Order: sequence, then structure tokens, then C-alpha cells
Amino acid sequence: MMYEPPHRRTSSSNSVSKFSSSSSSSSSSSSSSVVTLDSDMTTKLSFSSKSLPNFSNSNSNTTCRRSYASHPVPQPVFNNWKPSDRVLRFNPEQIEEVRLRLNVDVTVASGSVPAPAPIESFTDMCLHPSIMKDIEFHEYTRPTSIQAQAMPVALSGRDLLGCAETGSGKTAAFTIPMIQHCVAQTPVGRGDGPLALVLAPTRELAQQIEKEVKALSRSLDSFKTAIVVGGTNIAEQRSELRGGVSIVVATPGRFLDHLQQGNTSLSRVSFVVLDEADRMLDMGFEPQIREVMQNLPDKHQTLLFSATMPVEIEALAQEYLTDPVQVKVGKVSSPTANVIQILEKVSENEKVDRLLALLVEEAFLAEKSCHPFPLTIVFVERKTRCDEVSEALVAEGLHAVALHGGRNQSDRESALRDFRNGSTNILVFSYKLL
Repeated sequence: MMYEPPHRRTSSSNSVSKFSSSSSSSSSSSSSSVVTLDSDMTTKLSFSSKSLPNFSNSNSNTTCRRSYASHPVPQPVFNNWKPSDRVLRFNPEQIEEVRLRLNVDVTVASGSVPAPAPIESFTDMCLHPSIMKDIEFHEYTRPTSIQAQAMPVALSGRDLLGCAETGSGKTAAFTIPMIQHCVAQTPVGRGDGPLALVLAPTRELAQQIEKEVKALSRSLDSFKTAIVVGGTNIAEQRSELRGGVSIVVATPGRFLDHLQQGNTSLSRVSFVVLDEADRMLDMGFEPQIREVMQNLPDKHQTLLFSATMPVEIEALAQEYLTDPVQVKVGKVSSPTANVIQILEKVSENEKVDRLLALLVEEAFLAEKSCHPFPLTIVFVERKTRCDEVSEALVAEGLHAVALHGGRNQSDRESALRDFRNGSTNILVFSYKLL
């Protein structure tokens, strides 16, 4: 299936004309048009013929077909994966005992095939030898709770709705099955679209995911991954995508830009991950997510991960997941047990002064006890507020840096690097990081 930008779509009765270069289609495409995906959405996705490339030109259509449809698209392979014989011998009571120990709750629809048993050993998952080599190289000894249950579900080819807190190991929970799936496919060539697609809400999360993908595929020959996010060189991304990659990790907006420009295709995508889907909806990416999901080939597997389970996520899962297995680790929508929460109410004009007092006091106590100042993140709403708070903290002699969407990518990466190595111990962070 070749992606067709919204401004080129017509009604189903005229769908055959979308590849036509007749004068009638040319004239219709040249007129201004706006497409709204859903009237109930807070954020609308609109396209104008002025802002999009003109696909009605016969030469551009020919180029698109030559790049993405000049050869038959290989059918995706969904292997009949099986775990070790030891796991296959588990009875229902043993399976429930393991889930109880892992604090995992598994739900399937009435009448559906039961979910695969959780697996507490990577060896028992019967993974590709190269993947096992990389797991051992990175000293991953045993699966976390979300990995133990989500990976068998994903490896078996089932759709998955996963709920787990940050730091639970969910990135590897979808990365390992995704790589295993890609290895079983016909290799990608130049002009092919990716085999797997991961959508994430922010550049920083996408970078973390890509790092994990590369770490767990380092032993595979000619296995390429591309990261497609805003704030970086789009020409380099275009070159990578057109060269052919197995996996794309992307933010929704930038990936859709490349689709509309004809730099990549959805025709071979058979494994999709929506990571931190609740955050993507909060940030207004629902139209872009729907645009991608509605243009996928019929045969594909979808994994959706969310830290919370609002009704919007349930609706998204119901629409785009087929007979999914729902895996929850711990309490959904609850804070991690490793965090102590203290609420202090102050008026708006007292916030900064109170924050300064708290952190100056913390710095004094740390120096008095000969302990380092604890790594601290201050969340604010606006970019300007982010800079104001950061400057106020620095004026008090504290090591603080601002991180928000107004800074360029190299400055953002530098700020995160300084925070990780401890040279900066206060990160003032705008959660509207776009």
C-alpha cells in the first residue's frame, strides 16, 4: 500500500483515479482543500495544497511509483513462535502463580485465545542467536515483569495493550520482539519503506528507544535503524529513509512530513509500536497517529504502551488493536513506589521564592553532610517560565539548566548530558517539550 496524502484522496467511487494524471484530477488537486480527520478532536489536522507537494504532476507520480511500487511488495511473515518445552509444559495454576509473583495482571476478551505464559528467562524465549548475543553483551540477566509477560505476547504475533510505570523495562519489552520480527522478513532494499515503526511523543524518548534498538541489533549484519524527529537535519533523514531501513523510530509529526514528501512508505510496515500513547494524545498527536494507522497494510501487528488508561486510550486501542492482550504491571495510573510525594500549596506569586528557599536549603544540608546535591527536576508549563526559573536558581549559586523546545537540539542534548554526569544537578524542564 502506497501512502496517499489526504489532499489527494477522493471518495470511494473515484478511488481508481488517484493514480491518474488526467486533466480532471490535475485540476482537482490544484484547488485549495482542507481535510479534518475528526470533528470531535481538539487538535485538527489540516492540509492545504499550498503547503504540500503537488502530486498531480505526472512526473512526480511516476517517481513515487518507481520508488515504492516498481516491484511487488513482499508479504509479511508472522512466524509460528514457540517458547521452550519447559514453558509449554506449564499448567494454568503455574502460570497464575508466576503472574502473581511478578505482580502482572493479564486480560483477554471473552472467547479469545488465552495469553501466552509469562517467561522469566530470556533463554526460554527461543530468540534469534544474534539477539541473545546482544542481550548477554549488555548483561541483561533476566526479564523484568513487563518483559516477562509482554514479550511472549508480542513474539506470538498478538496485539498488545501494555501498562507499566516508567523504568519498568518496557522499551526492551517491545524492542526485542520487534527485531525478532524484522529478522524474519525479506530484507529491505533502497526505496523500500521500513518493516517496523515506533512512534513516541518526544525527541528525547525517540532517541532513547533508538539507542536501545541499536544496542540489541548490533550483531545483525546490514540491520539499519533511522530516527526521524524534529530539530535535526531533515535532508539526512531523507537520505537514510530512501536508502532503506528496517526500523524507524519517530515522532508523529516529522514522520508524517516524510510520508507526504514521498521519502518513505508504509507499504512494508508490519510491526507498529505506539509508546507512551497517553502522552502523545495529551500533546495533540491523535490526528497524526490516526493518519498513520489508517494507511497501514492490512497485515500488521500493533503494540500500544501507556502509563495510564484514560478512556481516550481505551478508545484508541479498541479502534486499532485486534483482539489484544492487555498486560498491566502494578497499579495503573499510580505513582511508582520509589517516589515520595509531598504537596505544598502556595499562591502563584510565591511559587518561585518558595522553590528557591527549598533548593537553597537542600544545598546547605547536602554540603553540611558532605553529600552531593541530589539530582532534581523542576517541571514548569511554559518555555519562558522555564528560563526564568533556571536563571533565578543560577543567581542563587545553584547549578541549574533549562530544557525546553525553544533550545536547539545540540543544546538540549548537552543539557541532558550534563545532568546525567552530575555537572548540572537541577534540570528545569518544560513538559510541553515539542
